[in-house]
Amino acid sequence: MKKHKFSMEKILEWRITEEENARKSVLHAQNQMQQQQQQLRHLVNENTKLKHEQMKLTEIHTLRYNHHLKGLIDEKIVIQKNAIDQAQSDMDQLQEALLQAHKDRKIMEKLKERESVQVLAQVKSEEQKELDEIATLQYKKSYF
Repeated sequence: MKKHKFSMEKILEWRITEEENARKSVLHAQNQMQQQQQQLRHLVNENTKLKHEQMKLTEIHTLRYNHHLKGLIDEKIVIQKNAIDQAQSDMDQLQEALLQAHKDRKIMEKLKERESVQVLAQVKSEEQKELDEIATLQYKKSYF
């Protein structure tokens, strides 16, 4: 018997590739998110360190400089939090795309399985018809 090839094999392969690409995109987005969070932690640590240093200072120009620097760091923290929010939004969209790609692949695999079952049933039916025909011919030979 000739091996059956799924009629939509190319589409299934494409869906599998799409799912793999979506998975890679999600992993990349997760790495980006971790980097963004690491940068935020670094800025917060720098801000805390600056606050502790400011308590020890007594000269007015150094206090002004540290106050200005603290303001800049606070702005960077706000910008970094916005970047993290954007990265989270991007990651959520990519995870949604991955979920959809996974569903699409599963649908194609179910179709492949159904088609395989149908082909197998058709082959069995044809074999049974041939066996019935052989049995009928043998019966006719022996009876007549």
